[in-house]
Amino acid sequence: MNGLIVNKFMLLILTAFFCLSLIVIYLPILVMIVFSFNSGKYQTLPFREPTFEWYISLIADNSFINSFFTSLMMASLASIFATILGFLAAYAFSKAKVPAHALLFGIVVCPLVIPMILIGIGMRLQIVSIGIEPALWLVLLGQTLYVLPLAVINLKNRIDKIPKSMEEAAISLGSTRIKSIILILAPICAPSIFATLLLTFTFSFDEFVIAYFLTNFEVTLPIRIWTSLVTGFEPKINAVGTAVFIFSLTLGLIAQFILLFKQTDLDKNKA
Repeated sequence: MNGLIVNKFMLLILTAFFCLSLIVIYLPILVMIVFSFNSGKYQTLPFREPTFEWYISLIADNSFINSFFTSLMMASLASIFATILGFLAAYAFSKAKVPAHALLFGIVVCPLVIPMILIGIGMRLQIVSIGIEPALWLVLLGQTLYVLPLAVINLKNRIDKIPKSMEEAAISLGSTRIKSIILILAPICAPSIFATLLLTFTFSFDEFVIAYFLTNFEVTLPIRIWTSLVTGFEPKINAVGTAVFIFSLTLGLIAQFILLFKQTDLDKNKA
Protein backbone atom coordinates (compact mmCIF):
# COMPACT_ATOMS: atom_id res chain seq x y z
CA MET A 1 0.00 0.00 0.00
CA ASN A 2 2.77 2.40 0.95
CA GLY A 3 4.62 1.51 -2.24
CA LEU A 4 1.54 2.35 -4.31
CA ILE A 5 1.23 5.73 -2.59
CA VAL A 6 4.91 6.46 -3.21
CA ASN A 7 4.57 5.51 -6.88
CA LYS A 8 1.56 7.78 -7.32
CA PHE A 9 3.38 10.60 -5.54
CA MET A 10 6.44 10.20 -7.78
CA LEU A 11 4.22 10.10 -10.86
CA LEU A 12 2.55 13.31 -9.71
CA ILE A 13 5.93 15.00 -9.20
CA LEU A 14 7.19 13.89 -12.62
CA THR A 15 3.98 15.07 -14.28
CA ALA A 16 4.22 18.44 -12.56
CA PHE A 17 7.89 18.76 -13.55
CA PHE A 18 7.03 17.86 -17.15
CA CYS A 19 4.24 20.46 -17.29
CA LEU A 20 6.53 23.08 -15.73
CA SER A 21 9.20 22.29 -18.33
CA LEU A 22 6.70 22.79 -21.14
CA ILE A 23 5.64 26.12 -19.66
CA VAL A 24 9.24 27.32 -19.33
CA ILE A 25 10.01 26.31 -22.93
CA TYR A 26 6.88 27.42 -24.73
CA LEU A 27 5.57 30.37 -22.72
CA PRO A 28 8.22 32.80 -24.07
CA ILE A 29 7.40 31.64 -27.60
CA LEU A 30 3.69 32.19 -26.98
CA VAL A 31 4.39 35.67 -25.59
CA MET A 32 6.51 36.47 -28.66
CA ILE A 33 3.74 35.36 -31.02
CA VAL A 34 1.10 37.38 -29.15
CA PHE A 35 3.20 40.55 -29.05
CA SER A 36 4.03 40.25 -32.75
CA PHE A 37 0.45 41.45 -33.30
CA ASN A 38 0.63 44.21 -30.68
CA SER A 39 0.45 47.72 -32.14
CA GLY A 40 2.46 49.19 -29.27
CA LYS A 41 6.16 49.86 -29.85
CA TYR A 42 7.00 48.70 -26.33
CA GLN A 43 6.44 45.08 -25.44
CA THR A 44 4.56 45.71 -22.23
CA LEU A 45 1.05 45.27 -20.95
CA PRO A 46 -1.67 46.34 -21.45
CA PHE A 47 -1.93 44.80 -24.90
CA ARG A 48 -3.04 47.32 -27.50
CA GLU A 49 -5.15 46.73 -30.58
CA PRO A 50 -3.98 43.90 -32.88
CA THR A 51 -2.11 44.83 -36.04
CA PHE A 52 -0.07 43.36 -38.90
CA GLU A 53 2.16 46.46 -38.98
CA TRP A 54 5.30 44.64 -37.87
CA TYR A 55 4.87 41.89 -40.45
CA ILE A 56 4.43 44.50 -43.18
CA SER A 57 7.51 46.33 -41.89
CA LEU A 58 9.44 43.07 -41.92
CA ILE A 59 8.57 42.35 -45.56
CA ALA A 60 9.67 45.87 -46.52
CA ASP A 61 13.04 45.55 -44.72
CA ASN A 62 15.64 44.50 -47.30
CA SER A 63 18.23 43.61 -44.66
CA PHE A 64 15.97 40.97 -43.16
CA ILE A 65 14.90 39.68 -46.58
CA ASN A 66 18.50 39.41 -47.79
CA SER A 67 19.61 37.65 -44.61
CA PHE A 68 16.65 35.26 -44.96
CA PHE A 69 17.70 34.25 -48.47
CA THR A 70 21.31 33.89 -47.33
CA SER A 71 20.22 31.52 -44.57
CA LEU A 72 17.93 29.73 -47.01
CA MET A 73 20.79 29.16 -49.44
CA MET A 74 23.22 28.03 -46.72
CA ALA A 75 20.70 25.68 -45.12
CA SER A 76 19.65 24.18 -48.46
CA LEU A 77 23.20 23.43 -49.54
CA ALA A 78 24.25 22.21 -46.09
CA SER A 79 21.27 19.84 -45.87
CA ILE A 80 21.96 18.43 -49.34
CA PHE A 81 25.67 17.88 -48.68
CA ALA A 82 25.04 16.47 -45.20
CA THR A 83 22.36 14.08 -46.46
CA ILE A 84 24.58 12.77 -49.28
CA LEU A 85 27.59 12.33 -47.00
CA GLY A 86 25.37 10.98 -44.24
CA PHE A 87 23.86 8.38 -46.57
CA LEU A 88 27.30 7.16 -47.63
CA ALA A 89 28.57 7.10 -44.05
CA ALA A 90 25.42 5.34 -42.83
CA TYR A 91 25.83 2.71 -45.54
CA ALA A 92 29.45 2.16 -44.55
CA PHE A 93 28.58 1.78 -40.87
CA SER A 94 25.57 -0.43 -41.57
CA LYS A 95 26.62 -2.72 -44.42
CA ALA A 96 30.39 -2.46 -44.89
CA LYS A 97 32.97 -3.96 -42.58
CA VAL A 98 34.47 -0.75 -41.24
CA PRO A 99 37.49 -1.22 -38.93
CA ALA A 100 36.92 0.16 -35.42
CA HIS A 101 33.24 0.59 -36.28
CA ALA A 102 32.07 1.74 -32.84
CA LEU A 103 34.95 4.20 -32.41
CA LEU A 104 34.47 5.81 -35.82
CA PHE A 105 30.71 6.05 -35.36
CA GLY A 106 31.24 7.75 -32.01
CA ILE A 107 33.63 10.25 -33.61
CA VAL A 108 31.11 11.05 -36.36
CA VAL A 109 28.20 11.71 -33.98
CA CYS A 110 30.36 13.37 -31.31
CA PRO A 111 29.56 16.97 -32.46
CA LEU A 112 26.00 16.44 -31.19
CA VAL A 113 27.24 16.54 -27.59
CA ILE A 114 29.97 19.17 -27.99
CA PRO A 115 28.88 22.74 -27.14
CA MET A 116 28.54 24.75 -30.34
CA ILE A 117 30.52 27.62 -28.85
CA LEU A 118 33.58 25.34 -28.64
CA ILE A 119 33.14 24.19 -32.24
CA GLY A 120 32.70 27.77 -33.45
CA ILE A 121 35.76 29.07 -31.59
CA GLY A 122 37.85 26.10 -32.70
CA MET A 123 36.97 26.57 -36.36
CA ARG A 124 37.61 30.31 -36.14
CA LEU A 125 41.05 29.80 -34.60
CA GLN A 126 41.88 27.16 -37.17
CA ILE A 127 41.05 29.29 -40.23
CA VAL A 128 42.85 32.30 -38.77
CA SER A 129 45.96 30.23 -38.06
CA ILE A 130 46.22 29.10 -41.69
CA GLY A 131 45.43 32.54 -43.10
CA ILE A 132 41.93 31.94 -44.49
CA GLU A 133 39.52 34.86 -44.38
CA PRO A 134 36.06 34.20 -42.90
CA ALA A 135 33.50 33.71 -45.68
CA LEU A 136 30.16 32.12 -46.48
CA TRP A 137 31.72 28.96 -47.87
CA LEU A 138 33.23 28.33 -44.44
CA VAL A 139 29.76 28.72 -42.92
CA LEU A 140 28.51 26.15 -45.42
CA LEU A 141 31.32 23.78 -44.43
CA GLY A 142 30.72 24.31 -40.72
CA GLN A 143 26.96 23.87 -40.93
CA THR A 144 27.37 20.73 -43.03
CA LEU A 145 29.62 19.23 -40.35
CA TYR A 146 27.16 20.42 -37.69
CA VAL A 147 24.12 18.58 -39.14
CA LEU A 148 26.03 15.59 -40.55
CA PRO A 149 25.63 13.49 -37.36
CA LEU A 150 21.85 13.89 -37.56
CA ALA A 151 21.88 12.63 -41.14
CA VAL A 152 24.09 9.67 -40.27
CA ILE A 153 21.93 8.58 -37.32
CA ASN A 154 18.61 8.94 -39.17
CA LEU A 155 19.76 7.14 -42.30
CA LYS A 156 21.66 4.41 -40.48
CA ASN A 157 18.51 3.52 -38.56
CA ARG A 158 16.73 3.03 -41.88
CA ILE A 159 19.53 1.20 -43.70
CA ASP A 160 19.94 -1.20 -40.76
CA LYS A 161 16.41 -2.47 -41.44
CA ILE A 162 17.11 -3.35 -45.10
CA PRO A 163 18.21 -6.98 -45.55
CA LYS A 164 21.70 -7.23 -47.00
CA SER A 165 20.44 -10.10 -49.16
CA MET A 166 18.61 -7.61 -51.41
CA GLU A 167 21.85 -5.93 -52.37
CA GLU A 168 23.70 -9.23 -52.68
CA ALA A 169 20.99 -10.59 -54.97
CA ALA A 170 21.36 -7.59 -57.28
CA ILE A 171 25.14 -8.03 -57.36
CA SER A 172 24.81 -11.75 -58.11
CA LEU A 173 22.62 -10.83 -61.11
CA GLY A 174 25.37 -8.65 -62.58
CA SER A 175 24.82 -5.29 -60.91
CA THR A 176 27.72 -3.35 -59.44
CA ARG A 177 27.90 -2.19 -55.84
CA ILE A 178 27.35 1.44 -56.86
CA LYS A 179 24.36 0.58 -59.06
CA SER A 180 22.77 -1.49 -56.31
CA ILE A 181 23.13 1.44 -53.90
CA ILE A 182 21.69 3.96 -56.36
CA LEU A 183 18.93 1.82 -57.91
CA ILE A 184 17.88 -0.32 -54.94
CA LEU A 185 19.01 1.10 -51.62
CA ALA A 186 18.41 4.80 -52.33
CA PRO A 187 14.78 4.38 -53.58
CA ILE A 188 13.92 2.24 -50.54
CA CYS A 189 15.39 4.93 -48.28
CA ALA A 190 13.75 7.80 -50.20
CA PRO A 191 11.25 8.79 -47.46
CA SER A 192 14.00 8.75 -44.84
CA ILE A 193 16.30 10.71 -47.14
CA PHE A 194 13.62 13.36 -47.67
CA ALA A 195 12.90 13.54 -43.94
CA THR A 196 16.63 13.88 -43.26
CA LEU A 197 16.84 16.73 -45.76
CA LEU A 198 14.06 18.59 -43.94
CA LEU A 199 15.48 17.89 -40.49
CA THR A 200 19.03 18.96 -41.34
CA PHE A 201 17.69 22.02 -43.17
CA THR A 202 15.78 23.08 -40.05
CA PHE A 203 18.82 22.76 -37.78
CA SER A 204 21.10 24.51 -40.28
CA PHE A 205 18.66 27.35 -40.93
CA ASP A 206 18.48 28.24 -37.22
CA GLU A 207 22.21 27.85 -36.53
CA PHE A 208 23.87 30.98 -35.11
CA VAL A 209 27.24 30.21 -33.50
CA ILE A 210 29.08 28.84 -36.55
CA ALA A 211 27.75 31.62 -38.79
CA TYR A 212 28.82 34.22 -36.21
CA PHE A 213 32.41 32.99 -35.96
CA LEU A 214 33.00 32.18 -39.64
CA THR A 215 31.72 35.33 -41.36
CA ASN A 216 32.69 38.98 -41.38
CA PHE A 217 30.17 40.82 -43.51
CA GLU A 218 27.79 38.16 -44.83
CA VAL A 219 24.77 38.14 -42.52
CA THR A 220 22.49 35.17 -41.98
CA LEU A 221 19.04 35.58 -40.45
CA PRO A 222 20.02 34.50 -36.90
CA ILE A 223 22.90 37.00 -36.96
CA ARG A 224 20.58 39.75 -38.22
CA ILE A 225 18.15 39.02 -35.39
CA TRP A 226 20.96 39.05 -32.84
CA THR A 227 22.27 42.37 -34.20
CA SER A 228 18.83 43.92 -33.84
CA LEU A 229 18.56 42.74 -30.24
CA VAL A 230 22.01 44.11 -29.36
CA THR A 231 21.59 47.51 -31.00
CA GLY A 232 18.09 48.05 -29.67
CA PHE A 233 14.89 46.03 -29.65
CA GLU A 234 12.64 46.44 -32.69
CA PRO A 235 9.00 45.31 -32.46
CA LYS A 236 9.30 43.49 -35.77
CA ILE A 237 11.75 41.09 -34.11
CA ASN A 238 8.68 39.38 -32.67
CA ALA A 239 7.32 39.02 -36.20
CA VAL A 240 10.64 37.58 -37.39
CA GLY A 241 10.77 35.14 -34.51
CA THR A 242 7.18 34.05 -35.10
CA ALA A 243 7.78 33.49 -38.81
CA VAL A 244 11.00 31.52 -38.18
CA PHE A 245 9.33 29.45 -35.46
CA ILE A 246 6.38 28.50 -37.65
CA PHE A 247 8.67 27.81 -40.61
CA SER A 248 11.04 25.59 -38.61
CA LEU A 249 8.22 23.86 -36.72
CA THR A 250 6.42 23.02 -39.96
CA LEU A 251 9.51 21.49 -41.54
CA GLY A 252 10.35 19.57 -38.38
CA LEU A 253 6.83 18.16 -38.06
CA ILE A 254 6.80 17.11 -41.71
CA ALA A 255 10.13 15.32 -41.26
CA GLN A 256 8.97 13.55 -38.10
CA PHE A 257 5.65 12.61 -39.72
CA ILE A 258 7.46 11.03 -42.66
CA LEU A 259 9.76 9.06 -40.35
CA LEU A 260 6.85 7.96 -38.15
CA PHE A 261 4.72 6.98 -41.14
CA LYS A 262 7.57 4.97 -42.64
CA GLN A 263 8.27 3.22 -39.33
CA THR A 264 4.58 2.33 -38.96
CA ASP A 265 4.57 0.97 -42.50
CA LEU A 266 7.64 -1.17 -41.75
CA ASP A 267 6.04 -2.54 -38.57
CA LYS A 268 2.91 -3.50 -40.52
CA ASN A 269 4.98 -5.29 -43.16
CA LYS A 270 6.82 -7.24 -40.46
CA ALA A 271 3.51 -8.23 -38.87
